Amino acid sequence: MEHDFKVKTHWSGGRNEKGIFEADHLKGEISIPSELGGMGDASNPDELLVSAAGSCYIISLAAALERSRFTDVVIEQESVGTASLKEGKFKMVKITHHPKITVNEAEYTKLEKQLERITEIADGNCMISNSIRGNVEIEIDAEIDVK
Repeated sequence: MEHDFKVKTHWSGGRNEKGIFEADHLKGEISIPSELGGMGDASNPDELLVSAAGSCYIISLAAALERSRFTDVVIEQESVGTASLKEGKFKMVKITHHPKITVNEAEYTKLEKQLERITEIADGNCMISNSIRGNVEIEIDAEIDVK
């Protein structure tokens, strides 16, 4: 089975201009980040890559928690993409997800015992992780909190 995800992009002018992107449920502006000498006043491909990885992982984590019968959970997550300049080229080398999973007191001990397995399952089920694995290191640094 295959599925196409279509995104339209448009750019006019040189590197210090803005472009736009649009998909079925997503629309925005893009520019080169200020850290790389661009305008920096719109989303950039680097943030979009980390956003895609982070949103894919949190959805996969929610599904893995649900399948493991954790029903009363809240997940807040920060994802950090680390880029490196090597031989004159920038490359994303690592994405670290920091999910904070909040559960009720009764489920805390159960989740503590299963956390590593559940976070690995979520990573293995995430299409973006599977697409970039081997080219970008993916790290999960999860923590549990009680409501």
